[in-house]
Amino acid sequence: MPRISPDRPSLQFAHVLLHTPQPLDEMLKNPSLKIILEAVARRHMQRRARVDVKKLQANDYD
Repeated sequence: MPRISPDRPSLQFAHVLLHTPQPLDEMLKNPSLKIILEAVARRHMQRRARVDVKKLQANDYD
């Protein structure tokens, strides 16, 4: 199963989360830093997908 490539907002969130002084585009050029950045971004995407805003607004806790 191929890995899902993270979208740009997830990559930017991961960049902020890692607290690095290096710009995002430079990190994506470096192969080892790109792996770390994409792993953190994928984890953020999974967490983001779990939250259902409509259920939270309706107080529907199934």
